[in-house]
Amino acid sequence: MTAEDRLEEDVWERKYHLALERMERDEREFQAVEELLRRLALRLAALVRNPDDDVDALLGRLTAALRYGPSAASIEPLLDALSEAVTRADERAGIESPAGQSEADVGDIAEGDTATVAALRADMARLQELLAVVSARLGDMARYLAGELEETAAGEGADRALDARVREEMRELGEKTLAAADLVSLQAEVTARLSLIDQHFREHREREDARLATYRERAARMHHRVEELESQATSLQDSLRREHELALTDGLTGLPNRLAYERRMADVESEVRAGTGVACVGAFDIDHFKAINDTYGHAAGDAVLRIVGQALARELEGRAFVARYGGEEFAVVFHDASPAEAEAQAQDLCAMVAKLAFHASSKPVTVTMSGGITRFNASDSVAVAFDRADRALYAAKRAGRNRCVLV
Repeated sequence: MTAEDRLEEDVWERKYHLALERMERDEREFQAVEELLRRLALRLAALVRNPDDDVDALLGRLTAALRYGPSAASIEPLLDALSEAVTRADERAGIESPAGQSEADVGDIAEGDTATVAALRADMARLQELLAVVSARLGDMARYLAGELEETAAGEGADRALDARVREEMRELGEKTLAAADLVSLQAEVTARLSLIDQHFREHREREDARLATYRERAARMHHRVEELESQATSLQDSLRREHELALTDGLTGLPNRLAYERRMADVESEVRAGTGVACVGAFDIDHFKAINDTYGHAAGDAVLRIVGQALARELEGRAFVARYGGEEFAVVFHDASPAEAEAQAQDLCAMVAKLAFHASSKPVTVTMSGGITRFNASDSVAVAFDRADRALYAAKRAGRNRCVLV
């Protein structure tokens, strides 16, 4: 229970005790006035039997007291005066005081007191039931408000307005409760105030439901828009990836192009200079390629480039990186291979190409390849290493082609 809930409970408890104290005070005053009135009635009955000259004045005073609201303070002096008048009248008439009749009247008063107490106790029981209902209703409201505090900050203004209205109704309820003249009025005031508080809660809930519906609709639209943007972003990423792949891929052979080779060599250069890698560079060229184009046409030349490039990729898969450097020239990066190992692999590649079967115009065409191999040193740049491999390639061509030279 929060401090505010305990404060509300203390307020209602104090109001309950004040109501009980007021009822008990009214009960005692009522009993006193009733007893005095009964005793006055007995004295008046005696005076009727024993008229006296002072009776008219006393009756006038009694009438005035009863007309403007009887109280113990106003009635008790009259009772004493009437008692004296009755005593004087009885003495003159030689009549004893009707003691027996007074005792009977006292019994009637006791019976009247018992009935009054029973009625008051019944009223108190009904009041306790009413307060129990109020406590339960306020408990429901407190639990509702506790749940409302967990809502988003967007409804803080409405919550503050509701809190102000409920506090005002509770203040009015407290004032009306203390001012109520009887239990019926108290019940009517409590019922009316609780109905107003219920109405405030319903209106607040309707506004909150409308606000949440608007929020959910807006959130759904935003979610749909986010999905669209995610789809567009994914499509854009796919498009960029394809464009990137196309930018790094040779359109004829499907091999990585010169740009891809240079990017790979930048990584190799960093590894070699850091001492974390070893690599050799190879430059390969198809022998007499111009003659193939001139004799059989560019379509045949393109077919030779495509077939040789695909064969190199299959042969070196997982062992080396191969790219079309330009024209009829290919570049190969031998990772983690010594110069001797790279040269051996390059000789195998030349032998493999020489065994490929080519036909043009229904005639067999012999295709061979020459290559040059060099080690990539820590002091080399990418251009210097390839230039050295390219010089080894032309040394192989001068040596008769269809072979590989290591520099």
